Amino acid sequence: MKTTHPQPSLTGRVSVREAKAHLSELVEQAAAGHEITITYHGRPKATLIPVRAAKAPFAVDRQWLRRLPIVRGARPAEVLVREERDGRD
Repeated sequence: MKTTHPQPSLTGRVSVREAKAHLSELVEQAAAGHEITITYHGRPKATLIPVRAAKAPFAVDRQWLRRLPIVRGARPAEVLVREERDGRD
């Protein structure tokens, strides 16, 4: 028995039925850079798109951080957040 794989048309569209039957293949196509629109009764309902590459984390200037003053006796962040959420000053 020959298995058919969904091939998005030139417009990159497949029906929900095709998408359900071949989701793994469609995800692979999206991961390869293709955008695939999933339609329901001929109308677009969702789009599979490739995930963008994560940006490199920003550099931390540790020397600058070490020079920051340490504030003694300050209220803990949990208290400040709780007060902010409760609407108190």
